[in-house]
Amino acid sequence: MPHGLLGLGWGEIVSLGTLIVVVLNYFKANIADTAHESNRKDMEDLKEKLADFKVNVGELSQLLKQFNKDLGNLTKRVDRHSDAIDQIKIDIAQIKERLGINDENHK
Repeated sequence: MPHGLLGLGWGEIVSLGTLIVVVLNYFKANIADTAHESNRKDMEDLKEKLADFKVNVGELSQLLKQFNKDLGNLTKRVDRHSDAIDQIKIDIAQIKERLGINDENHK
């Protein structure tokens, strides 16, 4: 009976240990390669999505600038119309005053 472990000789035990280490390193390398490839793909996807996000933010910024410009123009128009309405009210009050029309009598 050879001296060793579990009835195996020391050479067989070393060979078996080496085989186990080689198989484990093979699986470790495959898992690491898979993880790196997956990580690379995820990073590429993230980079593409960030680029799309940057474009969308730029477009949104342009839309907001245009909206603010349009809102400013609309505000100016509303102010002009408000001033015109105020002037019309003044004109109507002056006409009523000239005609001697009292608002309390017509209510």
